[in-house]
Amino acid sequence: MPLLHYGFRLPLRRAVATGLCLVCATSIASTSTELMHEESALLWEVVLPLVVGALAGAQFGFTLSKYVNERALKGVFTFLLVVIGLKILLSTSVPAAAAEVSGSFGVGGTAGIVGLGVLAGTLSPLLGIGGGLIVVPALLLSMPEIGGNGARAASLAMACVTSVRSIQLYLKERSVDMSVAPWIALGALSGAVLGVQFAHLPGASAIGQRVFGVILLVTAVRFGKDVFMGPAPTGDQQKDLAKISS
Repeated sequence: MPLLHYGFRLPLRRAVATGLCLVCATSIASTSTELMHEESALLWEVVLPLVVGALAGAQFGFTLSKYVNERALKGVFTFLLVVIGLKILLSTSVPAAAAEVSGSFGVGGTAGIVGLGVLAGTLSPLLGIGGGLIVVPALLLSMPEIGGNGARAASLAMACVTSVRSIQLYLKERSVDMSVAPWIALGALSGAVLGVQFAHLPGASAIGQRVFGVILLVTAVRFGKDVFMGPAPTGDQQKDLAKISS
């Protein structure tokens, strides 16, 4: 989404809607590849409660997105990116493989996973993300026994649902840029398949964790600039300013 907004100069809401097509393609391709992998990390006792919560959250988040102004939305994004980026960089590497999982997390644990799904689902149409920024760190903090790959796989499986539902809602108001969406989705499909294979390599989880943290912080700096200094003027605004000054 940041690349669409800053690189392709799409308005924020249109960038969010279009960026969800990349999230959708990535999550579906990744989850399909994970399902077929001989060491699949999908844990359905985590995925299913996440999906239930995410469906409710996506509807609420889309409604909320109509009333949140752009600067406030960028502020939320900046805060989340900084907090999660620092948490990822400063935390010790989480083992990729899951430990012994009992198969049930109890009523309280399952309710917590549903609540996490609601939060992630709400953020999906608001920020144009699948929800992994919230889900992965939260799962690793609350249930580290599922491992890094278990948290990643559960988040991507949930993102299949949040992204599809969010895209459906944005398509109704024609906010998705169809001149860009198919191309970014196509690129995401191939990249996601390779990414899943890489994630199962020894040591890949720790490397990915650090790289992901740096990317989040760099993106936060760019959004933070708009929040505290205001966005740079567009081409038309620059022309108007030049006329006034002359």
